[in-house]
Amino acid sequence: MPVTFRQIILIMPVLRSMLKVISLGLLLWGSWQCSPTASNLSEENFKNPPMEYRPLAYWDWLNGYIDTARMVYELEQMKEKGMQGAFIWDVGAMIDPEKMVPAGPAFLGKESLEYISLALKTASRLGLNLGLITSSSWNAGGPWIDTSDATKHLVSTRQRVSGPGLQKITINIPDSEGSTAENHSLITSIAIPYLESMVIDHSGSSVFYLDEFTEKESIIAWNVPAGEWEVHSFFMSNTMQNLFVPSPNSDGLLIDHMSKRATKVHFDTIIARLASTNAPLNSLKYLEVDSYELEILTDFTPGFIDEFNLRYGYDPVPFLPLFQGYTSSDSVVAKRFRGDYSRLVSDLIIENHFHQGTEITNANGMLLFAEGGHGGTSRVDPLKAMGQVDVPMGEFWNRQRHWVTKEASSAAHIYGNNIVASESLTGWQHWQHGPTDYKQLSDVAFCEGLNQVVFHTFAHNPAIAGKPGFAYHAGEHINVNATWWDMSRPFMDYLSRCSYMLRQGNAVSDVLLYYGDDAPNLVPPKRIDPNYTPDMPGIFPHWFNDKTKCPHCGIPKPIDPGRLPGYDYDYVNEDIISSTLQVEDGKLTLPHGQSYGVMMLPDRMDISLEVLKSLEKLIFNGAVVIGPKPERATSLKNFPACDREVEALADKLWGKCNGKTILSNQYGKGTVYWGKSLEQVLKERKISPDFEVLGIDNYHREIDYMHRQTATEDIYFVSNSSESEKHFTAVFRVDANKSPEIWDAETGLIQRQVEFTEVENGISMDFVMDPLASRIVVFRNGKKGKNDPGLRFDLQFGFHRAEKSAPSIDLTSDWNLAFDTRMGGPKQYLMKTLTSWTDIDVDGIKYYSGTATYTRDFTLEQSVLSNETEAFVVFEGVQNMARVFINGNDCGIVWTPPYRANITPYLKAGNNKIRVEVVNTWNNRIVGDLKNPNDTPYTNSNVKSSKFKANSPLLESGLLGQAEVIFILNQF
Repeated sequence: MPVTFRQIILIMPVLRSMLKVISLGLLLWGSWQCSPTASNLSEENFKNPPMEYRPLAYWDWLNGYIDTARMVYELEQMKEKGMQGAFIWDVGAMIDPEKMVPAGPAFLGKESLEYISLALKTASRLGLNLGLITSSSWNAGGPWIDTSDATKHLVSTRQRVSGPGLQKITINIPDSEGSTAENHSLITSIAIPYLESMVIDHSGSSVFYLDEFTEKESIIAWNVPAGEWEVHSFFMSNTMQNLFVPSPNSDGLLIDHMSKRATKVHFDTIIARLASTNAPLNSLKYLEVDSYELEILTDFTPGFIDEFNLRYGYDPVPFLPLFQGYTSSDSVVAKRFRGDYSRLVSDLIIENHFHQGTEITNANGMLLFAEGGHGGTSRVDPLKAMGQVDVPMGEFWNRQRHWVTKEASSAAHIYGNNIVASESLTGWQHWQHGPTDYKQLSDVAFCEGLNQVVFHTFAHNPAIAGKPGFAYHAGEHINVNATWWDMSRPFMDYLSRCSYMLRQGNAVSDVLLYYGDDAPNLVPPKRIDPNYTPDMPGIFPHWFNDKTKCPHCGIPKPIDPGRLPGYDYDYVNEDIISSTLQVEDGKLTLPHGQSYGVMMLPDRMDISLEVLKSLEKLIFNGAVVIGPKPERATSLKNFPACDREVEALADKLWGKCNGKTILSNQYGKGTVYWGKSLEQVLKERKISPDFEVLGIDNYHREIDYMHRQTATEDIYFVSNSSESEKHFTAVFRVDANKSPEIWDAETGLIQRQVEFTEVENGISMDFVMDPLASRIVVFRNGKKGKNDPGLRFDLQFGFHRAEKSAPSIDLTSDWNLAFDTRMGGPKQYLMKTLTSWTDIDVDGIKYYSGTATYTRDFTLEQSVLSNETEAFVVFEGVQNMARVFINGNDCGIVWTPPYRANITPYLKAGNNKIRVEVVNTWNNRIVGDLKNPNDTPYTNSNVKSSKFKANSPLLESGLLGQAEVIFILNQF
């Protein structure tokens, strides 16, 4: 029996899943995938996370210029500071007004490949993982792409003719932005009655097809009927869009992302060139395709008309004038055609670029990362696009609204990918912030589902660059030239521990939000950077406070579930609903173990017929669905019969439910709701909040969470993203037979003796959380064990219940400071009381950037030293990081509030010497250099003069406020 096209389409998700399992099993997948049916949780892996959980970075090779000695050094530093590795990124220096950055060789040319080979050999020696961004700049393309495989769009000409009578009509050549369109080829010509209103009646048959009268794509010999007619000729033309910011010797055309051949040529060329290097290809672990950012145009590709006919069953040609400014007499029909057009563009990009790119990457022993969402000018169903790749990527920015991590995590959760990556900490702050600020933003992203950090960026800096050195135009410049780089290991370990814990088992969500079948589409973030506020002139968009719109891009939200405090959710698309979703015991389930209590539909009167057919089966088997009764299909496929089918199915499912007087309908084992909020339905179904915050106003989600579940553990990541201390009660929806432990990602320590109360909906715990703090609460079976021997204070309450064993010693005054004279600081300075360097009327201190050393002595009585006493030095403020030494012994790096270090093991009776190395950021020294343009500058950077001014604000630096040594009775 022959297999039909529809049967192939229906079994594609199954085949895709099978192929993915087989291919990934052959890869270096290891613990990238965690089985949801068994616990892989390891205390040792938490304390010392394996390489695959550690941060990656975009390692930008600006202008392709490489200093091989520095390259090797940078890789060694990545390893030493606890990173996993990086993506090599050949890219142009987007800001370089003084042309400081030299031009290197062409990307993937002979010399470039030698550099990549050296990087791979070094990474292999160090045990690092390297990837490659698959173009110079971003998007896909390069000099190996000719016009036949380059981006194309639909262009047209039109002319008016009068009949009756035979005429030879010369087809006008299309223009593209004032010039002749490149490589244009005629697709078709049609004639429609001339209408001054430019309104087409698509219900009639007034369109004449002129292809049979066309000669050599230039002349139409047509017997024109009586009346005025407009002849429209449509062409496919190259856009001639080049790479956006390539290195100077690496320009090239962007590929046609809808073309299977173009994607294959692109990936095959890259892989073939890499294979020619001395290092084995399998030393490269990852490829990455970055955000899809093309100029707005009417996308087109060879065979598009035929493919449209095949998939949608009707001819799109009569509708093409809609791209020329015409409207339809039936706006709904026009919208449905545009939807079909956009869905086909989306599907072709997904199938031929993302899916095929993943197949080629996997076949060559690598994994594909992709920013397939709405971070750029996306054309796709972002969930489906990111569901086709190995690692879906979002992005989150510093002090900007650009946050799309929730989109990547939803894709990962519904498609069974365990890793959620994000281009992390992009922005234009340029050396103003450090790890404390980055932790705050990373914690917000962790609550959106992030579990693989990819720093944007780690710029390669040759020796000639100076400091802070060369930089791309955006990013937080997390590299060896950061002032605080030598103190970065605790920050890297923190991110790695969080990523390890947030990859265990499955994410727990109660709600599936169906966002419709539009393409492009979007998943709005739950939150964005909490520091991004309306008092930021010039960058705060007018639509930001409109709660109906995505805060990232300003496009109306496809579906709005409301605030939903205490519940998490994933977005879902037609692909998953119609091919993978099932119902078990009243829950919507996916094959990899993900499950949901209810599904919500968007507030619209149309719906995908395929989705509605699947909903009929799901609801009959016990699913709970919330949404209005649909009246028509979204597509013109099989129109108007498709609308009658929607009406019939909707009548079955919604019954007498009208959303006003009757608010639900039972169908089979399931229920449809219309007219009740999502939160009301959750309560009616007795689905209690997964994480409830009591005792404080948590309207802005300053206390937020992410919940992962294995076969034996519940793991909650709890974050306080505010800059104030929070006292609250948390209720966790877990089995009462489980006991909580607190795993501290900053230290790697585990507290097993935790206070909790069994309540009706789970387990209740009181917390006192420091500013910007986080805690990981692990619930598992078994008796309480002993706390880690290194645990010195209560992770649940901090110092707040600690009993002081002796009066504190004030260290606020009389510090001796030593600065690096090479950066303009004085050799010595006596600070009478702790204050910001910027408050001192000494230019060498006010404008200082780098590390300064604070020293002073203090005296202890023998009576305060005992086995029952713990001693901590606590600073009110640190800008930005500090390393504490007592009597020459390293007591660790202090980088998060309340800025404390345990100094107990190194104290002695009598005189003690404390030394604190404090580092700020580059900002102040850059401003100082600009303020004194006639002096020899201490700093050098290609972005300095374009981003900083002599009157730019200085940033607080050093130890601030009160400092003291406190003594408490040992808690454990």
